[in-house]
Amino acid sequence: MASELENSIRSAAAKVAAYVADAAVMEVTTSYVVVGPVASAETPRPAAKTIIRLDGDCEATVPMREGPGGMLEVDSGLFEIHQANVATATEYRARVLGALIGLLQRR
Repeated sequence: MASELENSIRSAAAKVAAYVADAAVMEVTTSYVVVGPVASAETPRPAAKTIIRLDGDCEATVPMREGPGGMLEVDSGLFEIHQANVATATEYRARVLGALIGLLQRR
């Protein structure tokens, strides 16, 4: 019986360790597909991407389009969707890490 408990604890600890290692980098990619009257099996293409590292470093790729006179401008609609995706992912990660810390503090 004790060995089953030890195995369960080891398994849970390994899963927590893997999650913590994975939590070092959070990547959010917002993709798009072109829709129209003819259905297509088009592969989604990335429109925006944000990478946030545990040490606070951040990398962002934003959707741009060519505007009047060849000037580049941010595609604000896609960028707003992406910002909402990043905020949701950040909030979720904070809740999960908070729950893990709470579990560790009880021990």
